[in-house]
Amino acid sequence: MRGALRRSGSHRRLSRRTSSLSGGVGAAGRPSEVVVVREAPTNTQQDADLARLQLISPFLPIMRGALTAPAARDPEVLERISPAHLSGLCRAYQAHLHAAAATTAATQDDITAAVKQVEATLATVVSILTERQRAYARHAEHLSRVGELSHSLTTCHANLNTLIETLDTLNNLLPIPDRLEPFVWTTG
Repeated sequence: MRGALRRSGSHRRLSRRTSSLSGGVGAAGRPSEVVVVREAPTNTQQDADLARLQLISPFLPIMRGALTAPAARDPEVLERISPAHLSGLCRAYQAHLHAAAATTAATQDDITAAVKQVEATLATVVSILTERQRAYARHAEHLSRVGELSHSLTTCHANLNTLIETLDTLNNLLPIPDRLEPFVWTTG
């Protein structure tokens, strides 16, 4: 009960406010005069982007589903759109895409062939370089053997010189008739 009283009380207050705000009301319930509270600001300089947008003429979308504005449902506009022209445009675009795809496929085939050729050349170069590396490893092994042999020869030569000196010393210790003739080492 209280809720109903409150609602009706607030309704009365609201109707009193609207009647006092409207001032004089005519026969149809409309205000008799318009009261301007504040004038719109007059801006003499217009934004450059807005000016460019206002220069664009109005246009309608091509697709029927996009025609949502009530003023845009003009049957003449929809009749002017010819499906034959759109079909021709689609066929031309399809032909262009087909030509571009064929060109791309041919270029891709050329690139694939070039890549295969480069891979084959690289494989042969890698095999040649591997063989060279093996040959150089064998030569390095032979060179290390030559070094070892040279060291062995140097040791043998030093031992031979020591032996000759020892032989001369022993030969000089013998009595003169038992002595051997001096040993002469010739290299040649």
